[in-house]
Amino acid sequence: MVARGYFRWLLLIAVGLAAMVTGSNSLHLTPILGDIARDLEISIPAAQSSLLGVFIFMVALSTILAGAMADRFGVVPVLLAGNVAGVLPNLLFPVFGHMFGAVILLRIAQGFGAGAVFSLIPLVAAQWFAEDERGRVVGSGMTMINAGMMIGVLASPLIFQETGNWRATMGCIGIVEAILFLYTLYIVYIYKDHEKGRVVLTQPAKPIQYEIKPEMQVALPVVEEDFGMRQLRIALSNSTTYMGIILCICISWLLNALNDLTPQYFALDAPMGVGFGRVMAGQLMVIVQLGTVFGGVVGGFVMDKIFRGNPKPVLFAGFVLAAVAINVIMLPTIYNNAVMLMIDLFLAGLGVAFLNPAAAVFAAQVYPKRILGRIVGMWLGIGAFGGAMGIFASALALHATGTYQMVVDIFAVVAIIGIVLAQIMKKNIFTA
Repeated sequence: MVARGYFRWLLLIAVGLAAMVTGSNSLHLTPILGDIARDLEISIPAAQSSLLGVFIFMVALSTILAGAMADRFGVVPVLLAGNVAGVLPNLLFPVFGHMFGAVILLRIAQGFGAGAVFSLIPLVAAQWFAEDERGRVVGSGMTMINAGMMIGVLASPLIFQETGNWRATMGCIGIVEAILFLYTLYIVYIYKDHEKGRVVLTQPAKPIQYEIKPEMQVALPVVEEDFGMRQLRIALSNSTTYMGIILCICISWLLNALNDLTPQYFALDAPMGVGFGRVMAGQLMVIVQLGTVFGGVVGGFVMDKIFRGNPKPVLFAGFVLAAVAINVIMLPTIYNNAVMLMIDLFLAGLGVAFLNPAAAVFAAQVYPKRILGRIVGMWLGIGAFGGAMGIFASALALHATGTYQMVVDIFAVVAIIGIVLAQIMKKNIFTA
């Protein structure tokens, strides 16, 4: 039997591994998207919209649904469903990948799985960890997503070179993910025995007699019986909730711009891209993902230790760093200089990785645990539509102009909006 004090870390590892799988699934098609488009006999903009955009769209819907499910039924059902939906399609691509409609359905399933796991990271941090640990915990979970992205963009072109077939490439990735899934099954199996551990972690050593005031006798049962609907109504009546949604839209727009479109920019021939080829593009994106891996950890540490849990300075720094780094990628003096390009891509990943953990910690500080799953689901879920909108808008801009310049100009505007919102959002909506 695993000691309860350690189980929360084992649970975090399970969520982290699931997050790594979903991260890989979000980007493993990107470096070989041109080959997939040729195989399915569709254009590259159509492949962007259908295979990448649909995935992000489903992430958005799934995150909203999964947050409510986690509030209602707990972590385990959502973790299990998200993992299965992420792993199984990769195993099925070799069988059904020659049919465009089937590919779309499998990507929809993977989007559902990614959104489900995405919603669990801040919820597990809030339920199982102390407040002064949450920045690092959320940062670690987001880092695992970024590590999966790094693995996806690196592994898929290398496997493709060996197999010569994108469907076989997905099958190989699916086999590795299925092996990792066995650990999740183990955690699901023993979760029931440890579920009360998160209560033990926060209870005092000896019982304390509390004074029960008359108003508490009415308010507390109502909140419990109506599934937190009173608290949810307070949240939905405050502008901070909606600013948080728009903030997450901005974050998702920048994140997907960097992770989904930049590899194509490096891989495609001029004038649309810079013509480095798919293998080199995948290797460059590994540098971005190294930045995101460090960014999640560094951002969480800085938030907890330097800013004492205040996510606003971290949000500001992340938006500024990401916006500048993404825009200068377009300069020939940057992409023709290997050292400058690697530094810039690392900083771009670092800045982007600051954003989602900071937003999730902000939500955990503002909203009661009873409704946190639903609020985080709304923020990250509706926010993820920003990623889908970013991909669709970028595909349209790319089709209209034949270059990525308009795409990155739009990203700068989105980053400025995010900076402003991050500074005017209020924390005291339940205490004012």
